[in-house]
Amino acid sequence: MGTLALDGSPLSIVPGPSAVEVRSEGPVRYLVISGRQDDGLWGPLGALWRSEDAERGGFLVHPWALWEGSEMVRCYRSARAHGWTPEEIYRYWQREVWPGGYVVDEERTAASLMLLAELVAAL
Repeated sequence: MGTLALDGSPLSIVPGPSAVEVRSEGPVRYLVISGRQDDGLWGPLGALWRSEDAERGGFLVHPWALWEGSEMVRCYRSARAHGWTPEEIYRYWQREVWPGGYVVDEERTAASLMLLAELVAAL
């Protein structure tokens, strides 16, 4: 999971969740989203996740998709700023068909956000 400091520019890489956030979140549901990575090859961009109580969520960026993954994070944050809940964002991505641009895998669960972060880094 890659993160770089956010310098205030809309063109910068979006920072990831804090270590405290990653360690404190219990079981999560997630969708692996694949698309064109930063090097132009096809692969995982990261994982969209939501907490079991559907109150929290986000997008964990794959290390080879820092730019594309950050775009996913920006979309997620924009939806939240427009009043969408983590559950609504998750369900939107789960049910949409993305011809050519993205592939969204079936829903899976992880025992914790920490384990999901490790999985995303290893994909």
